Amino acid sequence: MAVYRAFVQQLTEACDAAARGDLEARSRPVPGSDGVPELVALQHSVNRALDVSDAFIRESSAALTSAAEGRFHRQVLLTGLPGAYRQSASDINAARDAMRCSADRVVEARDSRLRLADEFESVVLAMSEGVATAATELSASAAGLTGAATAASTEVERARDSITSLGRSSTEIQQVIALIDTVADQTRLLALNATIEAARAGEAGKGFAVVASEVKDLADQTARATERVTTQVESVRAACDDVATVMSNVGNTVTEMNGLVDGIAAAVDGSASLGPAGSDTTGLSQMAEKLRSQMTGFLGEMRG
Repeated sequence: MAVYRAFVQQLTEACDAAARGDLEARSRPVPGSDGVPELVALQHSVNRALDVSDAFIRESSAALTSAAEGRFHRQVLLTGLPGAYRQSASDINAARDAMRCSADRVVEARDSRLRLADEFESVVLAMSEGVATAATELSASAAGLTGAATAASTEVERARDSITSLGRSSTEIQQVIALIDTVADQTRLLALNATIEAARAGEAGKGFAVVASEVKDLADQTARATERVTTQVESVRAACDDVATVMSNVGNTVTEMNGLVDGIAAAVDGSASLGPAGSDTTGLSQMAEKLRSQMTGFLGEMRG
């Protein structure tokens, strides 16, 4: 009986240790138990159960730890695992295989996402660079057009002043021609009177008559010349009026062009605070920079 009590006590201690998680504890022989076949068989059975449980737990722990770290090559070895232990080990291996497939799909999805992010970044950056370049070129063109329009406006004003001055000069010339016409008419009248008086004087007035005739011819030539000049001045005046009308239209066109150029500059630089419908507007340059900034953040999130 003492042998049985001692054996049962040490067996109980081994089972209690296993229950506390110490799977290295085993049943040990006690003095006199080797001669009792039943006790030897019980000891071997308990130790065998503890060995199988220990092996299952160690193998399962190693396989699951490796899987948790992303290493799926480690599987639960089925050697020496009978019955429910073998089935559980097979279930763990199947779960490990499923986890490996899921991990492979996750890696593939991540790689695809990274490739998509790279391609998207290339497209967006190219588009952003294109918009920025176009904005720079438009800004430079707008600045050049502004300078050209300003210069054209200045030249139009200068030409308009010159035409106005030429019109005043034409008016003054017409006034002078009118005075010359008056003098010519008076000269012609005086020459006629002188011819009459020379005829009355007879032989003594012949020389005076010649002079009077020459004076009359000179007055006639002057009248014809002033008539031609008057016609030319009228033509010049009419041309000046036409040119003045054209220059006025050109000035209006230049003014409209200035407005369009200012609109282009506002659209490019974002200097306009409100759009046509009263909504906020952003210049092309600012839009390109905003697009670049937002896409950089978005792609950073995509890449994780």
